[in-house]
Amino acid sequence: MSGWLQEKMGGATPAKPAEPSVQDRAIAAKDQAGTFIGEQTQAVTKAATETAGAAKQKAADTAQYVQDRAADAVQYTKGPAAAEKEAPNVFQQAGGQVMGAAVGAKDAVMNTLGMGGDAAAEKK
Repeated sequence: MSGWLQEKMGGATPAKPAEPSVQDRAIAAKDQAGTFIGEQTQAVTKAATETAGAAKQKAADTAQYVQDRAADAVQYTKGPAAAEKEAPNVFQQAGGQVMGAAVGAKDAVMNTLGMGGDAAAEKK
C-alpha cells in the first residue's frame, strides 16, 4: 500500500486475508504439474510395457505358426519325393517284365516257326 493511505489509517497496515504468496502458489503449481507428469509417465510406461508384451507374444505365436507350416511343407515335399523315387523303380520293374515277356514271346514265335533259339542250333 501507498504511504499516504498508511498515514491516514494510523500507520497500521490493513489485515490481509490468508492468501498464499505468489511463491507458494508457484511451488504448489509445480508440485501439481510434477504429479500430473509422473502419473502420465507411469501410464505411458505401463501401456508401452503391455504393448511390448503383446507384441512379443504375437511374434512367438507367429514364429511357431511358421515353424509348423514349414514342418508341414517338409512332410509334404518328402511324400511326393519318396513316391517319385519309388516310381522309377516301379516303372523299371514293369518295363523289365514287359521286355522279358516280349523277348519270351519273340522266342516262342521263332521256335514255333523253326527259326530260332537253341532248337535251331541243335538241328544244324
